[in-house]
Amino acid sequence: MYSHGMEKILHDEINTLQLELGQIEERNQNLTRDNAKLLQRWLDAKQSEVNRMNEANNFYEDMRTRHEAVLNWRNGSEVSSNVGDNLETKSASHKSPLSGNGSANGEEQGTGTTDGTKSQPEKSVNLTPNG
Repeated sequence: MYSHGMEKILHDEINTLQLELGQIEERNQNLTRDNAKLLQRWLDAKQSEVNRMNEANNFYEDMRTRHEAVLNWRNGSEVSSNVGDNLETKSASHKSPLSGNGSANGEEQGTGTTDGTKSQPEKSVNLTPNG
């Protein structure tokens, strides 16, 4: 009997341990599933963050490209505008004090040009019908 009672106790102990093992295995499976869900949520959140960063970078690059295009356009306009301004400035600075009739400050100039060099005296031109 003693062995039978000891056997029963051991059998009960084994059943209890198997029950505990089953509960621990079930808990382990639940934790594994929860861990996988949390990992997937974290990966999804990181992917969303990456997508937002990519969108922000694309937006930034688009705005930078547009800004450069505007600057290039402005610089192109300014260059052509500056060329026109420079021509006006140069022509204004190279203007002689001569009036349209060739006189400086109302005085008659001899045979000269607007840049101050002497011109050749005019020769009479004989215009014929042939040329």
